[in-house]
Amino acid sequence: MRDRILDATAKLLVEHGTQASMSKIAGQAEVAIGSLYNHFASKEDLIRAVYERLAEEVTTLLVEGDDPAAAPEVRLERYLDNYIDFIWSDPERAILFEYLSNVPLLPAEDVIVSFRGSSDFIGDILQSLRDAGWLMHGDLFLMGGFIGGAIRNTLKWNRTYGRDLTVADRTQIKTMCLH
Repeated sequence: MRDRILDATAKLLVEHGTQASMSKIAGQAEVAIGSLYNHFASKEDLIRAVYERLAEEVTTLLVEGDDPAAAPEVRLERYLDNYIDFIWSDPERAILFEYLSNVPLLPAEDVIVSFRGSSDFIGDILQSLRDAGWLMHGDLFLMGGFIGGAIRNTLKWNRTYGRDLTVADRTQIKTMCLH
């Protein structure tokens, strides 16, 4: 039931923002309003749970197949593949991620805490690349944000134009992020 409520909330947040009422969310989830409040005391708690679930999904998918013993370049390439897969494989999740990134519904500190796992992960990879002498000089935080933003925006427009994502497209996106 909790997942149905979170799914409904995510859908309605993208469609209506925070204007979606708790009763509308309950209706979308096909649960009684009382059941919704049994799981979430307030709309803020519910929105926080949506962020946390999305952040957990992001982190889980980005670290999938990672081998900390592998060369940093190999780890970065895996990360890029995983990020592309994360954004491309589920259009609705990608829209939710984009929406929550652009219209923060929680205080910045809460969003930072929720997404710390994925931020720390790319930060560690970039630091390893720097330590290996492979990475240009610059702020690692900016680089991590640039990579994620570039992938999300490129795939958003690719999808908007109704284009398929080819192997050549994936390779080009990764190459642009690597150089």
